[in-house]
Amino acid sequence: MKFLLISRHTNGAEIPENEREQNLQEMGEWIAMLKPTLAMPIRGGTAVTASSVEQYGGDIGGAIVYEAESLDHAVALAKRSPGLKYGFSHEVFPEISLSHAAVEKVSTAAGCRSMSEPA
Repeated sequence: MKFLLISRHTNGAEIPENEREQNLQEMGEWIAMLKPTLAMPIRGGTAVTASSVEQYGGDIGGAIVYEAESLDHAVALAKRSPGLKYGFSHEVFPEISLSHAAVEKVSTAAGCRSMSEPA
C-alpha cells in the first residue's frame, strides 16, 4: 500500500547548528530506507482558497510517498525518523481511491496517525 507522510516543523522546531550535518546524514539514510516514490522538502509556497491567494505560512517541512504493508507498518517506519527527536511531527495517511474519498467524510481521522516526540 502507498502512504503519504507529512512532516511538520511543529512549534518552530529546528535542528541545532552543530547537529545539522549529522542529521542530514541520518535523514538521508532514513529516507533511503523508506524507498520513497516521492520525497519533497517544502519551503515557501502559496495557500489558495476560493477567496484569496496568500503566501503559505504553515509548518509543513516536507512530504514523502512510500510503500508499507499496512498502516501500522507505515507508522513504525515513520517513528524511525531522526527529525522526531528535534520536535518535528509526522502525519501518515493511507492512499485511498477517489470513489472511496467521495463517500467518506474528510473529518474522519480513522485512517490517519500522527506522531511526535518531545525534543
